[in-house]
Amino acid sequence: MPPSLWIDSDPSGLYYTGLDCDDDLAILVALALHQRQMINLQGLSICSGNAPLRHTWEDVQRLWKYVSGYERTGIHPTKGFGWRSMQVGVKLLQIYNSFFLDVPDSDEASLAVSNRVVEASLRQNAMTILTLGPLTNVAKAIQQLGHTHINGIDHIYLMGGELTNQQLDLNFRSDRASARTILKANVPKTMIPIQTCGQVSITEEWISKLNCESDDQLAVCAFASKMKQQVRLMPMFVNPAVKNRMASSTHKSIIVWNPSPNLYYGFIPWDIVALLAITHPEEFSDWQYHRVSLPHCIGREPCDGTMQVIDDIGVNYDGSWSNVVRIPHTVSNETRLLDIIFDLIKDVDVPATFEQPRLSWGFAIDFSGFVIATIMFTIFCIKLFRMK
Repeated sequence: MPPSLWIDSDPSGLYYTGLDCDDDLAILVALALHQRQMINLQGLSICSGNAPLRHTWEDVQRLWKYVSGYERTGIHPTKGFGWRSMQVGVKLLQIYNSFFLDVPDSDEASLAVSNRVVEASLRQNAMTILTLGPLTNVAKAIQQLGHTHINGIDHIYLMGGELTNQQLDLNFRSDRASARTILKANVPKTMIPIQTCGQVSITEEWISKLNCESDDQLAVCAFASKMKQQVRLMPMFVNPAVKNRMASSTHKSIIVWNPSPNLYYGFIPWDIVALLAITHPEEFSDWQYHRVSLPHCIGREPCDGTMQVIDDIGVNYDGSWSNVVRIPHTVSNETRLLDIIFDLIKDVDVPATFEQPRLSWGFAIDFSGFVIATIMFTIFCIKLFRMK
């Protein structure tokens, strides 16, 4: 039986203010997997993360309408928590949020998750949850569930985490307290951390094979310009730090993680890697269990923004899952995984009559919004000049 899967995400690929488009691409891959009956998509909940909730929520509305998401799956996305309940992880976006406070939070998503878990518990058909953004929605759902129906969760997959005691990824850092809540829960958990995701890169050559210039009926082609943007920017602003985190390992069984050789020529499809860890586990190896900790902050989260791996358990484990995670350390073959992504993402097409959604700036249209956008762009250009 295919796993019953709920996805919690922060898609913002249709906005320039969104830092990447891998959430949106992962949603397209999930639709393909659902069509192939490799997963049974139960729900899609939305939070802020790479962009404010006002953008991620509108993004998924535009994407879901474009790909006829309800007709394909029978589900509607649900709205959750935004930057008002999180720590904005990027300084430029902190400036933006200070002038344009995010829209109010919604508990619709957490209630939808908890209600679905209760149903799964009563029917003895446990559900798998995949988090692709900050963990706020799912943590709230776990708190609402308590201990009575927690067995309705079969497994939680977490895209995030960092294994060398350096600064966490954006997902965990944005709401470290919620990450702590989920890690403490006595539920089987798999973490797909920075070091695993950094073994895969999407390059411009991969994008060109989609042939979007002549075949615009593929849904992924709506993100072609954003993907090309990521290919140009991520090797400068993100990937060098990722590579530095993969230079050494404290784990007994693994000496080093091998970064993708294309880190300087592409962007990392973080969320797709996490999704395929569920449906294609054979494409990953060196599965290990680890005891981890997110130390409490004296002051406000996320304090130093780190996670500690305090115990390497090994390849077998049968005990309490509180603060224990399973981690696939190695992508067996990057080329093969990219081929799988390519094959799946080409499954999702749209009628030729559908107009592709366009990238939006996401800033306020009045004068103050123009000023903020100009300041942010100026700071970006200065940083880019200094790097060169």
